[in-house]
Amino acid sequence: MVTPNSRRAFLFGRRTASTPWGQFCTRLSRTCEGALSWNDDPAHPQAWLRPARAPDVLHAHALCREYGVRLGLEGVGAAPRSAHPVLWVEPGSAWATLKPQDAAGTQWRADAGCTIGALQAAGIQAVAGVDPHWSVARWLASEQSARWLTGEGGHSGIEQVQVLLADGTTEVLGPFGASAQKPLASLTTQQMVPRLFELSGSASAAVCLRAAKWPARFRLDALMPVPGTEVNLAWLMAGHAGCLAWVESVWLNRIVAPASPASPDPGGSEDLQVMLSAADVIDWQVKQTFDPYGFFLPFLHSKGLESASPKPD
Repeated sequence: MVTPNSRRAFLFGRRTASTPWGQFCTRLSRTCEGALSWNDDPAHPQAWLRPARAPDVLHAHALCREYGVRLGLEGVGAAPRSAHPVLWVEPGSAWATLKPQDAAGTQWRADAGCTIGALQAAGIQAVAGVDPHWSVARWLASEQSARWLTGEGGHSGIEQVQVLLADGTTEVLGPFGASAQKPLASLTTQQMVPRLFELSGSASAAVCLRAAKWPARFRLDALMPVPGTEVNLAWLMAGHAGCLAWVESVWLNRIVAPASPASPDPGGSEDLQVMLSAADVIDWQVKQTFDPYGFFLPFLHSKGLESASPKPD
């Protein structure tokens, strides 16, 4: 059985850095102040980082890019068993803060490492019923944050999300319309967003939009809200499964308007196979738009149809 090595053991010579994986772990252990452990399994190399400060995540991100290591959110999903190395990073509980954004406490900013219990204590309705031990990052990556019906992201309680993208760009995703407080700051997102809007006008998106419950994993319906609701790019991150970006902070409205009753049929009247195919196209293209080189973990098949039908080989 392979056991993880500690940074202390590594520095005292229990292993060498003769391989790229060894070199990666060496440099990460020297750069980061947090706790690092890893295995020596060449068939499935993995490491685990518990960052002690925000720069630890930035250093890890840069080294992952340099060495071709995938970055995963600890506690969310599992990496395919392959020789492709993965670094699992804890979401930042060492510096997690939760702050109201106005005197009335109508909106709160939560760092990714905040516990859901802290948000529940503040009366934030979007996380009612969620495991209080989860982190905000884990909640946002899970389907628990994406339970709203197709086009009804306004019921999510999510207002803005600050993300670290695959290329190292930091961006705040939020309202994209009349209420937008500032334009997209980076060239990366200025190029991404038009591609996402183009995808939202595709035939595959039209098929998914006819379903009462959005069948794809990635919430492209954030760009196709119900009438009277403004587009909000932050909703794209609901249920992202750690596959699109690294989440740093989330802005949440304390009060969430009651959502429409959910339909038991994920595909509406649409043929199941047609819906499944359209959802897979959406997922693949959203993933390619956010993460064209596979920096984050690959996504699983369409969330809305997992229990209805297995994905064909």
